[in-house]
Amino acid sequence: MKKYFLMTVITLITSLTAVGQNMFSGSTDLEVIANEWEAITLKDVPDGSLVTMLDCFNKKWPTWMLRSAVKTMRKGVVGRDTHNNGQIVVHNKPKDGFVSVDWYGYVERHEFMRACYWKRSNGHRLLGIYFGGTDNYPNIHFVCFYDYDTKRHTLTPEPQIIDGFRTTEDRKFYYDLPEKGKELQITEFSSQGHFIHTFKWDGMKPVFSKTEKIEIDDNNGEHFGEDNDDEE
Repeated sequence: MKKYFLMTVITLITSLTAVGQNMFSGSTDLEVIANEWEAITLKDVPDGSLVTMLDCFNKKWPTWMLRSAVKTMRKGVVGRDTHNNGQIVVHNKPKDGFVSVDWYGYVERHEFMRACYWKRSNGHRLLGIYFGGTDNYPNIHFVCFYDYDTKRHTLTPEPQIIDGFRTTEDRKFYYDLPEKGKELQITEFSSQGHFIHTFKWDGMKPVFSKTEKIEIDDNNGEHFGEDNDDEE
């Protein structure tokens, strides 16, 4: 009986690992995206819908996350959609201009993605794509901010839109893109404590509003890809 149980566990782990390997096939390393996105303007973006902008980004830097998001959004799914026997979870909120992708399962690599956009007062749109990863990419977290020009149909990088918040050796910053509303929050873990920095929308960009110090819980200060079980 014990032998049968052990073989079942090994088979399950092997199959999940194979699914993970297939899922990551063809995906661009997050380090490559982090190093390249600021210098490249994306052209020929037909419209400013979230799915179109993400699809354009994915053609330049393919990832399993954006591939899954675009697939779900084009299906017209509102809420949660799962792929690969429930291992990939896409949370699509089209009315709020937000989508997230997470992977749940036994793999050596954990990555997640969040994306949203804001309508700017000049008629343009501000796109934010937040990538995070652990294990193979120890605590790599960054946001790609783009201005979408409705006349030129381009996505132009805006890397300095959140001034003053950059990862250093003794600090970690994690971005909470808004699922509802327009406020952006940045969670900071440092030797000085745990802080939440709130940025309010001014019509063109998120502008710093306030900082709150929060007591750190028992998760050792780690914050990445948490699942939100709230149903729509």
